[in-house]
Amino acid sequence: MPDPASRVFRAGFLRPGTVLLYAALLLAMIQAIGPVIWIITGSLKTRQQFYADPWALPRTWQFHNYVDAFVTARVGDYLGNSLIVVALGVLVLIVSAATTAYALARIQFRGRSAVLLLILATMMVPPDILTIPLFAILRSLGLLGTFFGLACVYAAGGYGMSVLLLRSYFLAVPRELEDAARLEGAGTIAILRHVVLPMALPGFLTVVIIQAMGMWNDLYLAFVFLRAADKATVPLGLLNFFQRSAIDWPTLLAALTTLTVPVLILFTLFQRRFVEGYMAGAVK
Repeated sequence: MPDPASRVFRAGFLRPGTVLLYAALLLAMIQAIGPVIWIITGSLKTRQQFYADPWALPRTWQFHNYVDAFVTARVGDYLGNSLIVVALGVLVLIVSAATTAYALARIQFRGRSAVLLLILATMMVPPDILTIPLFAILRSLGLLGTFFGLACVYAAGGYGMSVLLLRSYFLAVPRELEDAARLEGAGTIAILRHVVLPMALPGFLTVVIIQAMGMWNDLYLAFVFLRAADKATVPLGLLNFFQRSAIDWPTLLAALTTLTVPVLILFTLFQRRFVEGYMAGAVK
């Protein structure tokens, strides 16, 4: 005889609303995981197997596609270029956004609200209309076609959201801790570095993850501001797989697997911290 708890569980699970909810979750999971599985299986086929049936499982695993992606298609060079650009962009963004957010949260000065509103207004400007002005500015500064120039563009694009999120975290840090550090002789920068930043670590991780993923996946800005082929980032370099006559899909999918799966693993490892930081920043 089934116990009452199991009967209650089955009764709740068989409710129409619960069944629809689980069906929707299953559909969303298939929609999210299905393309990744298709990319991985396609990267292990020969070109003949892929064109014969793109949806079938590989009959023989062709691991040499990954070797071809790194040796012939220079995916390793694109990966290194993207890492340099993302690291520079995140560094510039964190330094500028953290100092601005701390000033808006703690320092009293005339026009502070106006500065905050101006920064928030930059988030409402469509980025496409800024392409020509940014191109002219980078060319006049001699930064056009450089990693640092593209990194500055990326940092400027995420500046408003990062300031807003970090400011909310800084406001939640108790002032007594800063006063105690100030009594010990610490300056503003020392307090920001040794007191405020460790307590706002979830917010920093949230900013880094969101902005780094956006910089990593960007194609449009890299296409406009990087002029040399040897400086192409990952999305820009993958365009070389598309030729007029044919597309080497298995090698392209091997490159996509190499560049996508590590990002998915990294996000999976830090997703709890990411969600907690994002929700905490919104509530604060």
